[in-house]
Amino acid sequence: MSYILDALKKAERDRLREDPQELDDFASANWDPYQQTSSSISVKYLLLLAVTLVILVALVIYSGNFKIQSPITAVDEPTSSVISQLDQISNPIVQPKMASEPEPIVPKPAPSVPLPDLAISGHMYISEGSSSNRLFAGNRSFRLGDSLDDNWVIESIGLEGLEIRSGERLETLPYR
Repeated sequence: MSYILDALKKAERDRLREDPQELDDFASANWDPYQQTSSSISVKYLLLLAVTLVILVALVIYSGNFKIQSPITAVDEPTSSVISQLDQISNPIVQPKMASEPEPIVPKPAPSVPLPDLAISGHMYISEGSSSNRLFAGNRSFRLGDSLDDNWVIESIGLEGLEIRSGERLETLPYR
């Protein structure tokens, strides 16, 4: 009987190791496949509350109970600016305004930052977005978010290449 139980425990442990999410899941000596992960229901309640509030605000605005009223102003006598506007409408031949047009703003090109000089010796890809994904270059190991030099930061380490960012510029470097 204990032989069957041992075989079932081994089969369950092997099944749980087939789909690791992190490198530490299957490389750690204290990994327990039967350990239950605690789930917090407070996040679910906060999300439900936020959705309910959004729906409530949308219903109030849609039903028309929430209206923004602008103040009404009364004009007793026409002012000189109103009279001049009326004159321009009734008399289409008016002297053209000699306003200088503003010059268009031309954005200055950003200084180009050269790509980092990397001698990639290997990479480790576990799954998309895993914190265990690694890049090996030179004598160093890089993770997601690590800085390659003063300008370039690793955005993602993928199966075929890595993405790096410098300011607004995003580049993809293949491994080969």
